[in-house]
Amino acid sequence: MLSLALSTLRTRWTLFAGSFIALALGVALIAGTGQVLDATRGTSKPAGPGRYDAAAVVVRAGQSFTVGFGTGDGAYDQRQTATSPHRIEDVRRVADAVRAVPGVRQVVIDRSLPARVVAGHAGHAGDTAARPVGHGWSSARLTPFHIVRGHAPAGDGQMVLAASLAERAGADVGDRVAVVTPRGRVRMTVAGIAAPSGKDGVPGEATVFFADDTARRLSADPDRADAVAVLAAPGTSVTALAGRIQAALPDQSLKAGTGTAKGGDPTAAARTAALGDVATLLAVMAVLAGFVSVFVVSGTFAFAVARRGRELALLRTVGATPPQVRRMIMAESAVLGVVASAAGCGIGIFGGRLLAAVLSYVGMAPEDFDVPVSPLILLLSFGTGLGVALLGVFAASRRAAKVRPAEAVRESAVETRVMTTGRWITGSLFLALSVLLLVLLGQAGADGAMVISLVLTEILVVTMVAFAPLLVPPLVRLATFPLAAVTRATGALAGDNARAAVRRTASAAAPVMVTVAVAGSLVGVTTASTATAIADDRAHLTADAVVAADGGPGLPAAALRELSAVPGVRVASPAVGTSGFLVGSDVVMAGGIGAVDPATLPGVIRLDTVKGSLDDLRGDAIAVTRSLAGQLGWRVGDEAEVYLADATKVRVKVAAVIGSSAGLPPVLFPRDALVRHAPDTMADTVYLSLAPDADRAAVEAAAGRIADAYGAVAHDRDDWLALRASAAQQEGRVLLLVLLGTAMLYTGIAIANTLVMAAGERAEGIALLRRLGATRRQVLRTVGWETLTVVAVGGVLGVFAAGVTMLGTIRALSDTGVGAEFPVPWREMGAVLGGCLVVALLATLVPTLIQLRSAGRPAAPAGR
Repeated sequence: MLSLALSTLRTRWTLFAGSFIALALGVALIAGTGQVLDATRGTSKPAGPGRYDAAAVVVRAGQSFTVGFGTGDGAYDQRQTATSPHRIEDVRRVADAVRAVPGVRQVVIDRSLPARVVAGHAGHAGDTAARPVGHGWSSARLTPFHIVRGHAPAGDGQMVLAASLAERAGADVGDRVAVVTPRGRVRMTVAGIAAPSGKDGVPGEATVFFADDTARRLSADPDRADAVAVLAAPGTSVTALAGRIQAALPDQSLKAGTGTAKGGDPTAAARTAALGDVATLLAVMAVLAGFVSVFVVSGTFAFAVARRGRELALLRTVGATPPQVRRMIMAESAVLGVVASAAGCGIGIFGGRLLAAVLSYVGMAPEDFDVPVSPLILLLSFGTGLGVALLGVFAASRRAAKVRPAEAVRESAVETRVMTTGRWITGSLFLALSVLLLVLLGQAGADGAMVISLVLTEILVVTMVAFAPLLVPPLVRLATFPLAAVTRATGALAGDNARAAVRRTASAAAPVMVTVAVAGSLVGVTTASTATAIADDRAHLTADAVVAADGGPGLPAAALRELSAVPGVRVASPAVGTSGFLVGSDVVMAGGIGAVDPATLPGVIRLDTVKGSLDDLRGDAIAVTRSLAGQLGWRVGDEAEVYLADATKVRVKVAAVIGSSAGLPPVLFPRDALVRHAPDTMADTVYLSLAPDADRAAVEAAAGRIADAYGAVAHDRDDWLALRASAAQQEGRVLLLVLLGTAMLYTGIAIANTLVMAAGERAEGIALLRRLGATRRQVLRTVGWETLTVVAVGGVLGVFAAGVTMLGTIRALSDTGVGAEFPVPWREMGAVLGGCLVVALLATLVPTLIQLRSAGRPAAPAGR
């Protein structure tokens, strides 16, 4: 059978070309996505010098934490890494202990603080991805930084700028510029410009150096520091020195690290967080890619076998037994699977790197994100491709083995039994699963409903494909009824062809259906989520103006006092946005954390309380959105654990559950409580509510001047809402580009591939039409109408599946304060359907034109 299979592959390669293309591209899709997902577990090399390159040993606090869940054999731990430096307590005591260790030449206390240079003539120097940060000048030797121009800072009125920051700020030695820190805004003289050897600065930091005493005074928490760094005496073994330092530490939870354990890469935390987000996105994308590729490949293989009915019947006529036919088909599939999977892995290597480049370009992954070749992922992808090839053809091979020899002489193109036992079983099982998910959908929480609805789309697609022979004929009749009325002969003939070849119509409509269903689901969910968030912001924001930090470290208390003092300002309410880790009943979730002033917040934002009271939002109490509370299992009155971004653990009490966060983070602390745990915290935004008789223009102008002085931007209410809406829509477009782009490209190729294969089955019919007198134009119109019918059938089924998904989305978003908003994405879905139609027409009309060249002339003119 293997030799016969190889012979068939060589002589009938055009028959298998479609299956080869579908499988190779499907494996490439899985391999490319899998390699990028695997790469997120690694770490990219820093793009330049690290903070502690010149230090021999660095003492730091633990930068991660572990939370345990469950008991007994079911117990498990979840480990998380801080996204900002976890600081050393009582740093002077630690430095004194380290200083006494033999082999230590010098000890440097490295403390960082938010410090943004504001240079109005050159724009805000924080308008970059770099983190504005200040250090004491003694920390400069740890990288090391060297003075390029000028001299080291001396006294409170001087500072040194990193060369890259000085260039962006348009500042030079001798200039007086403003710098914003948690202590307020001061003007200082640029005493010098510094840079590491051959570099402008430490990547990820817009670095400002103050005199050591100044840095300590400006810090909001002078008794804590990022690290204690050690410069070793000449001839000292670094490893031995680290051991002695570790033994001498007064707190053994601190760690003395060397090499990569020193840390000091300012971009590491941001890179880790970004790669975590990418991993989550790619996990969804991998599931989507796997579903689409398996669905398309199995359908293509089954269609290819179904086209060989007469050929297999002839084999049965000359004596081939059913097991021999089955083994031959499986052998063909195995050979094709090996070659196509190998080709797909090769394409996947390039595809993974291309996907990583796209993720970096749209800002979802670090710029230095690299995707090395992963032999394990390629091996798994190869095995998946081969397995899909064998499984995809297995059921078809069993049907093919049952072909009777008499089928070889059958002339009718009408398919007699297309609803096989396998279709009934598969369709019934998936229909039952769909009903179960619909029942669960009504009982799920907001986020649970969204997840279930997306899974439900894929389940419904499989269900409808299984029952396609039952669904296609009435839909074809409905689609071709108007065509038959306006085209006389060609529209009716197209409908008859589509109904007669149910399997061909269903196979051709399947990739259109999955394209529309997947695109409709993702576009609908994204559009509805964005529109609901925008409507929620607009409904709950009562402030007249907003001052935003514009990417800087924030606005200090001094800025808040100045804004509050502006004549006409009735309420100035600050809000802080940061991140952290939330400990639920069985999981640790990364999430947004905010801080507000409970006394002034009601004057600028209206929050709808579902349970509890915002009057209890004081001390270490929090308010949490209903959606997040459901995910974490938190209820009003519960004691919960929250870890801040620097891994500081805080025990909190849930004081209130709110319907939505109204544009704020989903977990809200009182501002004074968050500042107590994270003293360097500054406000991201200040919401302003004006007195009824205030001169709005004058107030906005005054607020604008204050904002500009602190490197911030003032917006009126409408501009602020428009800005947030634009940002949300842009984020949604980027998400759709990444999630849908690759999958839609693949399904587009699948549509063309399936219809080109179907065109071969139509060749005899075209020849017969020409012999009966049909003109070339009539044949093309008939084929075109049939293609339009196929796309319409696939589109209707796809829209139905996507519509069920939207029921889940609307249910999920109905928990928000204003309810769900669902603007129908006519433009996006029209583009998807239009693209499917264009691809389908090209894939059918081009082969038809080629077939017409060899079909001969008509016997006699035919009437229109």
